[in-house]
Amino acid sequence: MKTTLLITVILVLIVVAGAIAYLAISINEGPESALLNTKKLLTRNVTLTYNFMASSMFIVNNNVFPGISGIPFQTEPLTGTITISRTPMSDATVINGTLLFGHFIKGINFNLVIWKYDNELCYATEFEFMGQQTATHCTHYVNLTKYIMLTLNESKYIGKGTWHGETTYCFTAVITLTSTQGEPQGMPITINVTELCVLSNGVPTNITIYMYPTYQDRPSNIVMNINMTLLGFSFTFNQYEFSRITRGLIP
Repeated sequence: MKTTLLITVILVLIVVAGAIAYLAISINEGPESALLNTKKLLTRNVTLTYNFMASSMFIVNNNVFPGISGIPFQTEPLTGTITISRTPMSDATVINGTLLFGHFIKGINFNLVIWKYDNELCYATEFEFMGQQTATHCTHYVNLTKYIMLTLNESKYIGKGTWHGETTYCFTAVITLTSTQGEPQGMPITINVTELCVLSNGVPTNITIYMYPTYQDRPSNIVMNINMTLLGFSFTFNQYEFSRITRGLIP
């Protein structure tokens, strides 16, 4: 009798433990957890490499031909591979890669470093175009990460995807940047994230963004589209490139 009772208790404990483990896995790998981990990426070192494509379309408002709201003019796309490396120390970010601009400009290598210095936002650039071009400048500090957090806070879950056989969780979000949030010339800008897919660890794998003026009442408007697809990642910061481009600074 005691043996039967002991076996029953053990079986119950195994079932309970299994249920708890399953629940923990479900919680840790759900869309809410994945989105939370994306927010946490802003507090740790991370390096992400993407296939990148950006294109723009100018739309001239039409007051001549009935039934046509606007006449679009598509520009050549900007394509290439970029690597983004970030550390929360001094909000330091290193972005580098190679970009192609349609059939006109091929293989521009560039480096861009952004960091906070006292109450200023500083940047240094290097790029190859008709020789090496460099520039360094500081301006009034703008907290760029708050726009990322604003987008993530407005994100709505739309379903699952995959990246190299791993499950991703996809979201969409629409935000408007107003004059109080620092957009240029007081013109409200709408940022429409039609797809943001992230791994369970929070790393974004697919990003599709459209940006355009919130009010389409100007003689012409521009719509910018950005697409990014993850190639690889690591939880490190490219300290070497940061120090090289800034001539020895350490974030």
